[in-house]
Amino acid sequence: MTAPMKSNPRYPYLLRVLIAIDQLANVVFLNGSEDHTISGRVGHKAKTTNKWYWLALEKFINILFFFDKNHCRRSIERDELHNKY
Repeated sequence: MTAPMKSNPRYPYLLRVLIAIDQLANVVFLNGSEDHTISGRVGHKAKTTNKWYWLALEKFINILFFFDKNHCRRSIERDELHNKY
């Protein structure tokens, strides 16, 4: 008999569920990658394209997450930037 799989201790259960919902929304509504959050995608696009609408959306999301300074840029998954958003 094997031991049951343990959850990732880095994130509590509820936070992992919220991240999964965010990733699902990125796929369903924005046709983005299933492994990225909306914040990470917006941060990456704002940084690389410098287009006004990505920058405006980044500013809006950062206001929503006022408790996490520079939320969108910090949400970019550095090791997965080669994947298409």
